[in-house]
Amino acid sequence: MSDLVIVESPTKAKTLTKILGGTKVLSTKGHIMELSKDYPTKEQRGEGWPINGVDQDFNPDWKPVYGSVKIINEIKKEAKKADQIYLASDPDREGEGISYHVLQILLESGIPEEKIKRSTFHEVTETAVKKSMEDADKVNMPMVDAFIARRVLDRLVGFIVSKKLNSFLRLAPLSAGRVQSPTLGLVTDREDEINAFIPEEFWNINAAFSLNSKKYDAQLFKLPGISEKDFKINNETEAKDIEEKIKTEKFSIESIKVTNRSSKPSAPYTTSSLQQDASTRLSMSPTNTMRNAQELFEGIDEQEGLITYMRTDSPTLSNQAMKDIEKQIINSYGDKYFEKRTYTAKVANAQEAHEAIRPTSISRTPESMQNSLNEYQYKLYQLIWNRTVASQMTNSLTEKTTLITSSSNGEDGHKFKSEADKLVFDGFKKLIKSNEKYDELPDLTENQAVDLEEIEKEQKFTRGPGRYSQASLIKKMEEIGIGRPSTYASTISLITNRTYVFNINRAVWGSPLGYAVSGSLSYFFHDNFMNYDFTKKMEDDLDKISNGGLDRQKFTKDFYESLLNPVESMVKKSNEDDWNPYDTDTLSTFLDLSSSSSSRGMHPYNLIPTTILCSKKNPAINIRTGQDFTENDLPISVATSDEIRRETDKNNGDHLMRAVRRKKDGKYFLACPNQDPERCPISYDIDAWAGRGRRRERALAKLKEEMAKPNHNCCP
Repeated sequence: MSDLVIVESPTKAKTLTKILGGTKVLSTKGHIMELSKDYPTKEQRGEGWPINGVDQDFNPDWKPVYGSVKIINEIKKEAKKADQIYLASDPDREGEGISYHVLQILLESGIPEEKIKRSTFHEVTETAVKKSMEDADKVNMPMVDAFIARRVLDRLVGFIVSKKLNSFLRLAPLSAGRVQSPTLGLVTDREDEINAFIPEEFWNINAAFSLNSKKYDAQLFKLPGISEKDFKINNETEAKDIEEKIKTEKFSIESIKVTNRSSKPSAPYTTSSLQQDASTRLSMSPTNTMRNAQELFEGIDEQEGLITYMRTDSPTLSNQAMKDIEKQIINSYGDKYFEKRTYTAKVANAQEAHEAIRPTSISRTPESMQNSLNEYQYKLYQLIWNRTVASQMTNSLTEKTTLITSSSNGEDGHKFKSEADKLVFDGFKKLIKSNEKYDELPDLTENQAVDLEEIEKEQKFTRGPGRYSQASLIKKMEEIGIGRPSTYASTISLITNRTYVFNINRAVWGSPLGYAVSGSLSYFFHDNFMNYDFTKKMEDDLDKISNGGLDRQKFTKDFYESLLNPVESMVKKSNEDDWNPYDTDTLSTFLDLSSSSSSRGMHPYNLIPTTILCSKKNPAINIRTGQDFTENDLPISVATSDEIRRETDKNNGDHLMRAVRRKKDGKYFLACPNQDPERCPISYDIDAWAGRGRRRERALAKLKEEMAKPNHNCCP
């Protein structure tokens, strides 16, 4: 009896070939069918087709992916020889969609349905694969419906709204998306919060006390007659007055309090938490994380997979895995380090897979695999192995000492606080290293007199919200229900590649174009996909479809109809003769951004005037300081109208570098506003404007070098 196994990945196909011996294994190399891009015919438009690839009943019109016909023909050929066919693509919606397309192709070529089975496994190991083939069943049609619904939704937004957005902003190519656009909205909303924040001054007073030459540091936290809750030093004058009073006072130990605090380990990784931790601990982007996780899942050098399926929102572990982890912990660290724990999903409708991301064999320690893996694979595998094992270890125990030094035991004293942590038992921290600092205070007793050795005042300002990192953006997406584990990394890559955002020193900055796109879509679609609650409900409804609890066609029809009015409003505005979105005042006023909480209005989003001067005499200086750019100078700074006028008068012409968007790929580059390439051939790396640190330094150095060349004749 001959079997045929069909998977979506060439690497997984090689691994399965070795695991299954003589069984034929073919790869689809990803999706083999996609929604048709052909424009509806006259007849189809008459029938009510809303967009290419979607008919009047919101059913998909599939066509082979470019280059997949050869693969399809090979699958048909081998299927005719096989006695049993197993569809073994990944165990999520996309994988179910691939298996569904292969099933349809085989049925159309005359293969009996009873010969075709769906095999799902969450780890590429001999045991798991063979068990899944024994338990193979039919393709999960509710999950296929969810896959189709998602594709249709994305086509409706992508093709209908994107084209209208291009017209509205008079710029192409632009894109809108059911997941990418609200994700962009998160970034621009945070930009608004940052711009609206007004820092408030406050002062700290720090002191050093001693007893018998043993010193310790403390910070003032309470003033005489004022509660700790109302404590605040507003300015330097207040700080000086307090400092002078403190210098005249005698101090003693008011209290010493020792408390024990335990910390428990985190749950095993889900897709989201893996991407966040890899970003924080390994400086790996979500895309890089998922690429290496995919390689670990599929197997290295045709060996069986090292981790379970990496697209999951469930933190649970199988019973066998928990037994293996228990054995590993007891053998390596002893009984006192083991504590059995169970974890459940915190995300509603967790459905991407049934188990957390974990090693397929706990006995394969990171050290034993190091020579078989590249640097990124090894670091990621070590991260996953440590987190999985630590999840079944005991709590760590920390002893916290809080020391109050006061000029009076009553409410009339100046009181200083000192704190020190001491690790009493490491527990799971034996595996999961942290940046916590442990220190000790001198051996003191209450009511003991101490000497004031030093005192210093320190100016501070309240800190506003920070920009998202890619990791914290993914965390926010998960919290409010935008997207699913399989889409987090690709969504962030998409808005980055579209230059709607820039990733600068691991922070996500909204670009002027991103702000224009987000503002425009939010204005017209604020009750639709740009509304976070609306988007979350869509994701929940897709989950309901995948569980058989909601009709796909009604869901997609309702969404399409919800788009019609806002799309019509956008088209109406775009068609006005005097509509000019390049006039930033006009665009800001219409979108009601000039009075928003950001007080920022709208910047130009093409031919963006930067604060970089194009000059042979003063090459690439910052016009706001008249000096070279420093680390304190913010990136993505846009020159104001007043600054442009001032620099034009000063330099007998406008010589500010522009950030220009290429039509071909939508990427930005820097160019001199003088369009004569013979006189000013300057065209350079956008990192000089949208970068920071060494990347900006290198880009600016090359820009200076270009400006100093003899053929640079247009600028002063």
